[in-house]
Amino acid sequence: MFTFRKITPSGHEHNLFIGESYVFVNRETQYEEFCRCYKQVFEVNHVADLDEMSNDFSKNCFGLISYNDGLDLFPVYKNDINYIMSSNGQTYAKIH
Repeated sequence: MFTFRKITPSGHEHNLFIGESYVFVNRETQYEEFCRCYKQVFEVNHVADLDEMSNDFSKNCFGLISYNDGLDLFPVYKNDINYIMSSNGQTYAKIH
């Protein structure tokens, strides 16, 4: 069982139980899949950082966590510290 943990620049810690499995969709290496997932989450198409329609969400979202057999998506942002934690509380992976 896995938990997604993020720590924001202001020090807030958020934990999200993501179940038995997850997929990290990376903006840089899986751009087509990232765009599809981004549209599901934000209900708009992802645009390039220099595009006039770009905003903080599109610029700072560098990936998404897909969990619950792909039914749920959670955005991952550049300025946060992001971890996947195992059921015993140890760090399984650092997402960066």
